Amino acid sequence: MRDQAQWMNKASIPVLELLNEAGIAIPGQTIALNLDRMLSHAPSRATVYRTLDPLEAHGLIEHVTGDTKHYIITEKGEQFLAGDLRASEL
Repeated sequence: MRDQAQWMNKASIPVLELLNEAGIAIPGQTIALNLDRMLSHAPSRATVYRTLDPLEAHGLIEHVTGDTKHYIITEKGEQFLAGDLRASEL
């Protein structure tokens, strides 16, 4: 299991993994929908939505503004997933 910061919830890592695999900007609703379809014990949509702001505040994802926020993983987020950046460094 990956190192997690105290502020992270059970959706944090799955959200980062989905954005990393997708390689494109995705709206929060689509992130939640896809996690629900992909994971047998998926976090609730509310949990997914609650994790987006903290992930963004810590520089792991960023949003692209349009009619709705679309999120992409940052280089820092990729480094964290790769194990090159520890939770204590966030």
